[in-house]
Amino acid sequence: MPEDSLSIVHDVAVAAAVGRRALPNRLCTVFKKSLGAQRAALSWLPRLEHWQLLHATDESALQAEAAQFTRAEGPSVSAALEMQPVFVPDLRDYPCRTTPHLSEQLPDIHHVLALPLHARHTPIGVICLYYAERTRVTDTHITHAQHAAALALEELLRWRPVHATTDCRRPVWSTDTRAARWARIHQAAAYVAAREDCATAEGLAWLQEVSARDGQSLLDVADTVLQPSHAHQKWPGAQDSPPWHVAGSVLA
Repeated sequence: MPEDSLSIVHDVAVAAAVGRRALPNRLCTVFKKSLGAQRAALSWLPRLEHWQLLHATDESALQAEAAQFTRAEGPSVSAALEMQPVFVPDLRDYPCRTTPHLSEQLPDIHHVLALPLHARHTPIGVICLYYAERTRVTDTHITHAQHAAALALEELLRWRPVHATTDCRRPVWSTDTRAARWARIHQAAAYVAAREDCATAEGLAWLQEVSARDGQSLLDVADTVLQPSHAHQKWPGAQDSPPWHVAGSVLA
């Protein structure tokens, strides 16, 4: 069960006061314990194509984050970019654009609470709590948890301010194959965007559309786009039109 909601802010303040050594680790631990979750993760996400995982409490938390960012959708993504807390009482009911459903990729997760990290109107990141057990999380808990997240962000920016800038492109997860998929997918999205003179988000949307239509994984579509010989070929699944004019495309 979550602790008294007011204690969440106090616990985060204490964790930050200990010092900045292993700060992401300590913050994930204190949020997980105070909010009664079984795992937690902390990521920078200032924009859709720029994800940096700072810490995950275990392999399952890392997989949960990587699954969302590889899909480019999920509670963590929505909370970070919309700068609003997202609580999902039942992951099976979460609306997903792509298949398989997120709950199928995370079968042991019942609830998700994603707390945005932002400075005024600028997205910076997200703290996501994953519940493997049925837990009562109230609006009061969420309100105080968001206050605690704001305090955590202040300390994180003191800990490593360079990570808060959109110019920082060195991911801390580059040796992890699951999370590294995200970099490959967005490399392909950027290639599409440069070739067709559109936004990276539009390039990513096209990759998702082709993935859903052709029954291929997003990573497989990205790999096809990035093949050296592909530069002089037609886009996968396209006829004579640009990527977002493919029949049924979300960008048509």
